[in-house]
Amino acid sequence: MKKVSINLLTNVMLLLAGIILIIFHQSADIMLWVARVMGAMFLLPAINYLVMVAVRHADASKSADYMGVLPAVGGLCFGLVMIIKPEKFEEILQLLMGVLLVVLGAFHIIYLLLSRGSLKVKGWYYVCPMVVVLCGLLSLLVPSLRESDSTVVLMTGISLLLFNFTSLQEYLAERRVRRAATQPVETVPVAQDDTITEVDLTEE
Repeated sequence: MKKVSINLLTNVMLLLAGIILIIFHQSADIMLWVARVMGAMFLLPAINYLVMVAVRHADASKSADYMGVLPAVGGLCFGLVMIIKPEKFEEILQLLMGVLLVVLGAFHIIYLLLSRGSLKVKGWYYVCPMVVVLCGLLSLLVPSLRESDSTVVLMTGISLLLFNFTSLQEYLAERRVRRAATQPVETVPVAQDDTITEVDLTEE
């Protein structure tokens, strides 16, 4: 499957997860639903990847198709367990959400640092991923936040929306670079001097 398709599916899943967490963050059994949502975030991209590999069986000799099969199978199994047995993860969900936010935010910060030359990254591009990392660290390190499930869930939902906003910024920056690279080079017309006349080199 193409990289852009994987990234698009991942961003859509995170966007939907963020919206769901924000809407239902005050529910009584919110942590069970968080486990199911996180399970779906692992499950659906894994299924999509495996289906695409199966459909492209004619090109199965390409190593690129098989590089992600093992992680996809692992994500599939992990997602199924989280959806079927969400109570098994209730005690460690806050830890998982905090680690997830730190990883997602750090990923974007590193990507922006590595791409700052080619994408002409502006300083404010770093604001959202830094906020995501900060929210993750707060949910991991501040005891008062860990005691409030609804607050941690709300922070996680908002951070996932910020993650998607950062992804949109990167996509637009990459699109501008691609457009600039594909634009035809304008040729400067050379002025012709009409005052030049033929010179008869023959001597009488």
